[in-house]
Amino acid sequence: MTKTRSPVPIKVVTVDDSQLIAERLQTLLSELEGVQFLGNARNIASALRLINDQKPNVVMLDIHLEDDAPLGNGMTLIPPLRKTYPDMKIIMLTNLTGDYYQTKCLSMGAHYFFDKTNDFNKIPETLRKIPNNAEKIVGIE
Repeated sequence: MTKTRSPVPIKVVTVDDSQLIAERLQTLLSELEGVQFLGNARNIASALRLINDQKPNVVMLDIHLEDDAPLGNGMTLIPPLRKTYPDMKIIMLTNLTGDYYQTKCLSMGAHYFFDKTNDFNKIPETLRKIPNNAEKIVGIE
C-alpha cells in the first residue's frame, strides 16, 4: 500500500492595524482547508520580523498602517518582499481603493489588489489558485 503525502499548507501572514479586520482574516483563513494562518502584524517592523521568522507563501497587506504613518505604509513593504522573497505572493487588502493605489501596488510587485469592503469574499478563491511553493520561500538571514 502506497502512502500519499498530504499537501503542505499555504502559509499566510496578514499585516493590518485594525483589530477587527485582523480577527476577521484569522477566522476566515483558519476555516480554509490547506491554509495555515501564521499571525498578524500591525506595523512594518513587526511585519518584517514575522515574515522573516515564518517565511509565509502569501502576505495579505493593508496600505494604511497607523503606527507607520506618515513616513511609511504597507506599500513600503512591497519592494523588499519582492527582492527577498521572489516566490511569495502579495495580496493587497485595503480601503484605499483608488486607481492610483491599485496601479502603484501592482506596478511595485503586488499580485492582487482587493477592496476590504467589497472583495473580502474573493480571498478563498484567490488562495486556492496560488500554487504552493513552500519549499521556495527562503529568506536571507
